[in-house]
Amino acid sequence: MAEEKGLDLLLGTGNPHKVEEFLELAPPGVRIVAAFSRESPPPEINETGDSFFANAFLKAETFSRALRGKKKGLLFADDSGLVVPALSGAPGVRSARYAGEEATDLENRELLLKNMKGLSGTDRRAFFVCVLVAIDISTGALRAASAGRVSGRIANGAMGDGGFGYDPLFVPDGYRASFGIMASSEKNRISHRFRAFHELCLGLEGAWGG
Repeated sequence: MAEEKGLDLLLGTGNPHKVEEFLELAPPGVRIVAAFSRESPPPEINETGDSFFANAFLKAETFSRALRGKKKGLLFADDSGLVVPALSGAPGVRSARYAGEEATDLENRELLLKNMKGLSGTDRRAFFVCVLVAIDISTGALRAASAGRVSGRIANGAMGDGGFGYDPLFVPDGYRASFGIMASSEKNRISHRFRAFHELCLGLEGAWGG
């Protein structure tokens, strides 16, 4: 059966936190290998897309092209971020660079809290988005794409120091704890990346054993 052979995927990212999360998210039969490392980093990418899909596709295409002739199989990459409707969708596709091109996670969080000062109730609503794109390294063909989303609110201040990015500020619907407090196993059960990755694996079912 296809499930016996499973699915091998190369993960294109330079973010070690994302590598850790996707390794935890992988269901039985799905094997993930980081396409790049500290010793062999990914090519730099200027994320010029105006949507999460555009940037995810740009990353997947650039990474797969860099590996062409060296590796075979499927490579997937993600673009994800935080959307606050009351801020006209910011930080959005600039989530990692909200406070500047070289901004730290802390600087991004501090700017978000500053820009949301005085907002309450539904104006503190937010959601995380993750878009994944899988490309055949040998041909450059798009094999699958998916999206995941988790809704919640932005706390008035940091709650915990776990996770990364905006996790300490984001409280998902139905919870009182932020992603920064929540155990990774619990976060990965409901997160935007979990939902997007589940859909991606379903979309790649035809590749299981291929």
